[in-house]
Amino acid sequence: MNYFARFEEVSGQLFRFDTRIYLESLNLNFESVCVGAIVGKNPGSASPNALNQFLPLDLNRDQMLPFVGNRFLDGYKRAKKSIPPNAFVRVWNLFYVCNPNLGAALKIASKIPHLPTCPSENDSVSLVWYGWGGNNTELNPYKVRYLQKKHRNQFFYNHRSAVIVQNVPAVADFAKHTQGMPTEPVVQYLAKVL
Repeated sequence: MNYFARFEEVSGQLFRFDTRIYLESLNLNFESVCVGAIVGKNPGSASPNALNQFLPLDLNRDQMLPFVGNRFLDGYKRAKKSIPPNAFVRVWNLFYVCNPNLGAALKIASKIPHLPTCPSENDSVSLVWYGWGGNNTELNPYKVRYLQKKHRNQFFYNHRSAVIVQNVPAVADFAKHTQGMPTEPVVQYLAKVL
């Protein structure tokens, strides 16, 4: 897998946009194809090689992106389907402030009056996986913009009932983050919808 993103400095803070998990090697002879998206909390420890350029991403021990990419690879394998050339999974976030400490990132985000979002959030995506965690009074306001989005297949792993729910989670639902998530339910669902 390959990971790419674009970093920008906004109000003196580092933001990460247009994050992509390429399921195979990126081939510049083909157009890229988005096969799905995941919505997380915020960019963690991955860092830039340069600002304002779409470049390979240094993960710095970030485990979410490989976990997501591997579940999509497993889903294609289970479905016995070929991965399209230059297939990638988008990574959207509740907010895009880069910081491995969620509390510190939230504090920064709350002080920026017009918090930027990734322009790709306006793109139509055939499959969206929500992994923004549980009911959290500080995070819940950032979830609201996703509740109005209409995508063909939307799902989350409900941590309380331990099942895949085929819908957008409500703000208070526990849409399990990838950390500590069982893989089988996600792979089984992806194999059905990819």
